[in-house]
Amino acid sequence: MRNDICNARKLINNARGGAAGVLIALVLVLAIAAGGGYYAYTKYYKKEPLRTKLGAVKMKPEIIRFVHDAVSPALYHNLITLDDIVVMMNKEMDRLKRIAKQFPDQRGIIDPQTQSLTEAHARLAKSLTETGAQIEKMFVSWLVDRKNSIAKINSQKGTLTRQLANAIRGENELVSRIRANPDSAS
Repeated sequence: MRNDICNARKLINNARGGAAGVLIALVLVLAIAAGGGYYAYTKYYKKEPLRTKLGAVKMKPEIIRFVHDAVSPALYHNLITLDDIVVMMNKEMDRLKRIAKQFPDQRGIIDPQTQSLTEAHARLAKSLTETGAQIEKMFVSWLVDRKNSIAKINSQKGTLTRQLANAIRGENELVSRIRANPDSAS
C-alpha cells in the first residue's frame, strides 16, 4: 500500500510538471553556460587576423608573415606599431596643411608644429625603412639556407626589436600629443 501511495505521488508530480521543470532549468543553465563561453571567447581569446600589409612602406606580405612566425612576435608588433604611427603622422601633416590653407595668417602657430612633425616623421620613416631592409635580407637568407640563417636571425632579432622600440619611445611625446587631440587624424 505504501508503494502505491509513493507511485501515485510520483505520477501526480510528473503530471504537474516536476520533471518538465527540472528539464527546463537544465536547458536554461546550459544555455547560460554556452552564452558565457561564447562571450569569453569573443572578448578574450579571439585573435585578430595577422596583418600582412604596411601603409607607410612597401613590404611583401610573406616577409611580414615571416617576421611574425619565424623571427619574433615582438618585432612584428613593433613593426606594425611604428607603421601605424608613421601613417598617423602622414594624416596629421595633411590635417595641418588644410588648417594652414584655411588660416594663412596663423602660420606662426602651425609652422612649428608642422616642422617638428616633419622631422619626427622623417626619423621614424628612416628607421622603418632601414629595419625593413634588414628584415628583407634576413628573409632572403632564410629562403636560401634556413639552417645557417637561423643563427643570424636569432642574433639580429633582439637588436631590430630594440631599434624599433627606441624609435617609438623617442617620439612618444609627439604621438601622445597627436592622439590626445580629438580633432587629429589618428
